[in-house]
Amino acid sequence: MVKSDSKRRPKPFSFRPPKPNRFVSTIVKKCVVPGELKRKLKVESIDISDSDIRRLKSFKGKRVLLMPSHSGGFEPYIIVRLSDKLADDYYYLAAAEVFETSWLFGWVMQRMGVYSIIRGAADRPSFQMTRRILTEGKKWLVIFPEGQTVWQNDTIIPFQQGVTQLAFKAYEHLRKDKPESSLYCLPMSIKYVFTEDMDDQMRESMRRLETQLLPGDYTPPENQVARLRNISEAILSANEKRHNIAPDKDADLNTRIQAMKEVMVSRLERQLDVTPKSGDELLDRIRALFNALDRITMDDPDTSNYGRKLLDEQKQLASDMYGELWRALQFIAIYADYVRENMTVERFMDVLCILEMEVFGERRIAGPRKACVRVGDPVDLKDEFEAYKADKRGTTEAVTLKLERSVRSMLEELNAKCIGKVQQ
Repeated sequence: MVKSDSKRRPKPFSFRPPKPNRFVSTIVKKCVVPGELKRKLKVESIDISDSDIRRLKSFKGKRVLLMPSHSGGFEPYIIVRLSDKLADDYYYLAAAEVFETSWLFGWVMQRMGVYSIIRGAADRPSFQMTRRILTEGKKWLVIFPEGQTVWQNDTIIPFQQGVTQLAFKAYEHLRKDKPESSLYCLPMSIKYVFTEDMDDQMRESMRRLETQLLPGDYTPPENQVARLRNISEAILSANEKRHNIAPDKDADLNTRIQAMKEVMVSRLERQLDVTPKSGDELLDRIRALFNALDRITMDDPDTSNYGRKLLDEQKQLASDMYGELWRALQFIAIYADYVRENMTVERFMDVLCILEMEVFGERRIAGPRKACVRVGDPVDLKDEFEAYKADKRGTTEAVTLKLERSVRSMLEELNAKCIGKVQQ
């Protein structure tokens, strides 16, 4: 499996259907993914209870939409390892840009049962494939309902209601021939926990960032949290200067971060002529901007030379905007109290990784970890169908929120597995 690069957007292309191949799948599950997890991601084991394994096995042969958290970025690898442990093969829905990483990656993805979707678009071939997979029920379908990852393992961004809506539509179709059938939405939480002391790596990461961001005569404080705060403030100040923002001298860090988010998103909305809907949260607005950029990037070329020239210019502008929009998405997850409110090593490292990605373009921290997995209570759409018929929008929203809260609650419980608190 290959992780989705959220900063990359594909050129216009055709729908990529799943083309499951048992030989390719076996090689990837037995050889490729275990090596990638250990070498690149430093995940040495998967921690899942016997009761959760039994729960997963109890759904074998049933129609299941598996809905894992996606806050750490590497969850597809974990699901593939679990599928091998359970001797199963799944279908996966992946953002279209995954298939553009390289020809080989795209080819392997399809043989692993992955198919494409253009996020935020009326991707009818993808919707039809989702309905077919869920209706037939031959294999489970894996969809990550957050749709984006923000690289903070304790942060769950709102689930997209469109995922639940697709499941309900498939179930509605299923009931025409099999009215007593069930379709289960199964929530899952995945959290990465370090297995060794990370103090030296923390200090080295902060030293690298301070060298890039702060004056040569800067003397870091002994307090680790204060040191992290100074680094964060340096990055924020640089962005404020770039956007000509003069913060109130009395404004705290959270207020300044929120103002930065608003400025970045508002300017992109004006550039793309996107008007936010009343009541939209900042994340909803960012998703709408990604959709607007995708529509430009994936637009079919005009038949005339001049039309193609104009579209090429639009696409170049869109390409430049993706980086800024990705930065805004990362700022969504950052707030000053993320570390202080629960000062685990994992949270501290989450923020350092985001800051390294912003400054260096990559995360340079590596430490041995285990992936802790919890399986939540399923939601059978059969039990929700009468409510859905009476109020489709309200029931879709309620079920989505129920699944989101389940994942959030399990992540909070998994905090007990963290190796300890940061020494200040």
